[in-house]
Amino acid sequence: MRWTRWGAALDARVGDVAERAARRLSRRDAMRSAVVTGTAGLASLSLGRKPSREYSEPCDCGPTRRCSGCPGIGCPSGQHLCKGSSTSNCFNNQGYRCEWPNGTWIACMNLGNGYGYKICYDCIGKAGCPDWCTCLSQCICCYCESVADLKAEQRRLEATGLPG
Repeated sequence: MRWTRWGAALDARVGDVAERAARRLSRRDAMRSAVVTGTAGLASLSLGRKPSREYSEPCDCGPTRRCSGCPGIGCPSGQHLCKGSSTSNCFNNQGYRCEWPNGTWIACMNLGNGYGYKICYDCIGKAGCPDWCTCLSQCICCYCESVADLKAEQRRLEATGLPG
């Protein structure tokens, strides 16, 4: 019996370490992408041109399974953000912890005209922790032309109650 508990605890620890490593790699890729595309964007702005869409890279929400029925922004109907922490006990069937305090994170930036971005949403439904999944948003502010447009879009999303 003791070995069973020890094995379960070891499994939980290994799963936690693997998930953190996968998410850190995803964040590093996002940071690298932000620096590379940000530099390209600044260079084109200094030349009097808008950043091109060609500088964007494909977005990914990491290794967790995708939810079915993801809307353009937010979680599917009947689900809400899975707000967690690095010490929560909310693991999905894949062994990944619901760890983001807001339940969201930026997947990629500098899309469209240079102000666009996509967000990943950890979503949880009635079935609880074992079935939490992830949605990737549509491009938010891809057609924004300025920082003022970006701020206006973020205010609009906040007013509608959408996490964006």
